Amino acid sequence: MIKYQITSEEFAQLEESQQGFYTQNGDVYQLAVEGLPQGEDVTGLKTQVEALLSEKKAEQAKRRQAEQEKAREESERLAAEGNYKQLFESSQQQSADWEQRYKDLEQKIEQGSISQAAIKAATDIADGANAEIIAEFITRRLKMVDGQVKVTDASGNLTVSTIEQLKEEFKNDSRWSSLVRGSQSSGGGAANPRGGAAKEFKDMSESERKALLQTNPAEFERQVKLQRGQ
Repeated sequence: MIKYQITSEEFAQLEESQQGFYTQNGDVYQLAVEGLPQGEDVTGLKTQVEALLSEKKAEQAKRRQAEQEKAREESERLAAEGNYKQLFESSQQQSADWEQRYKDLEQKIEQGSISQAAIKAATDIADGANAEIIAEFITRRLKMVDGQVKVTDASGNLTVSTIEQLKEEFKNDSRWSSLVRGSQSSGGGAANPRGGAAKEFKDMSESERKALLQTNPAEFERQVKLQRGQ
């Protein structure tokens, strides 16, 4: 029931919309209704005021419900966008993973083709362990281009040379003369590029070994393996 006059404590407990109907008069608050008769029956007026308050509350409840519905729709929209974004990012990551797997597989296939070409070229000009050593260096001179094995120069730049020409290059290079078939001394020692049989590793001085390492690292490695009995 609405009161014509209330205390400050009662006023503080009212909703803001209800407080607007009261004005302060000393220590109390009274209904701010113009022409309110004093000492007469105000039941009808109270009924009107209560009706106004009920309409005000109903309007506020309706507005709150609309705001809540709008917030719910916005939340659902953001959730849907979030799900789409997550799905899109997951799809992008999956595509990237497959692309990387394809590149890795392609690289392995290319490397396998290069290795096969290098081994074949090396075995055409050398035997056994010598061919294995030369194959490692031939591999560094090969590169896959448009699905074909191409020859490069020492700096990795493509050339017009063929693999047959690359084999001839290795055969005629004094650095590989001790490894190439037909260039080895028949006495069992490696051929000396300057003529005559080369010294065995155990007979070389320290300076000769260093020189061999600098001028012919492949032959140095081969001599070391022979020395170890490998």
